[in-house]
Amino acid sequence: MVTTEQLGQYKTPWSTVGYLTAKRTYSRRFNADDADSPTEEWADIIARVVNAANNQLKVGFTDEEQQRLAQYFMELKGSVAGRFAWQLGTDTVSRLGLASLQNCAFTTVDHPVRPFTWAMDLLMLGSGVGYNIQRKNVEKLPIVNERFSCPTRVDTADADFIVPDSREGWVKLLGKTLKAAFLSDTVNTFSYSTKMIRGKGAPIKGFGGTASGPEDLCLGIERISKVLEKRRGKKIRPIDALDIMNIIGAVVVAGNVRRSAQIAIGDCDDVEYLLAKRWDLGNIPSWRAMSNNSVVADNIGDLHEFFWDGYEGKGEPYGLINLRLSPYIVTGK
Repeated sequence: MVTTEQLGQYKTPWSTVGYLTAKRTYSRRFNADDADSPTEEWADIIARVVNAANNQLKVGFTDEEQQRLAQYFMELKGSVAGRFAWQLGTDTVSRLGLASLQNCAFTTVDHPVRPFTWAMDLLMLGSGVGYNIQRKNVEKLPIVNERFSCPTRVDTADADFIVPDSREGWVKLLGKTLKAAFLSDTVNTFSYSTKMIRGKGAPIKGFGGTASGPEDLCLGIERISKVLEKRRGKKIRPIDALDIMNIIGAVVVAGNVRRSAQIAIGDCDDVEYLLAKRWDLGNIPSWRAMSNNSVVADNIGDLHEFFWDGYEGKGEPYGLINLRLSPYIVTGK
């Protein structure tokens, strides 16, 4: 077992920015119940990570290997992934396993509920999420119910759904909203209460940070519902799927998770998608800043003229992906 006292013999070659980044990004409170509790120093973080490699990940380091690994980390000669530095050694990993340690995840938007709720869940755990919103995938979603309307927040005990004060509770509210829009012939809307959700500023024990309160979640559900209401009686488009994902990302960021990294993959001739981040045109929703956008093309000649506008200072440049060279994304193998 490594202790912070043992690590005091090593000197960390910090720059000012490096130390501040480590404190801001990876340092946890010593007392998760106290929002004013002191936070870890670098030696505390390293001791937590190295010890958890054996205790939680069952790596099986010897005492000598633990000491040598800790020395490398202390002297910045090596590092674990940022997710590991933040989460290893916490109850979150004990409860959720490797899901809370993932840096990156990917899904295809070809189902009306699962891709969105799965993305929200992974984003709230801190993973970056990529998603494919090409027409051939989004067209598999059913038509939006003609009678769908935004769920009503009532904050009373007789609401149809009492949102649990948990990550899972937030995800379930999103899922119920999407099911009402796409999958229900009878329940076109519902009421929900956020009375169980802790108030703004309350400490979040497992994941760290402080709670944002329910307002950002409610605003996100309202915005997603407006996107869906505009498509009542029709199928949603890739641009609508992008907006739903981006709004989810905005909710996650506002919910006091450290980040919400997204990459969207769309068709190279989808004009609505290509113009999604043309800030210079005005009237672009702010939540579209939540994703880096890329297009699929096998040949440069397939690219729409709007693709190049981002490289000429109009909006943001889009990435270029050749799926034939990315077999994992295509086949999952």
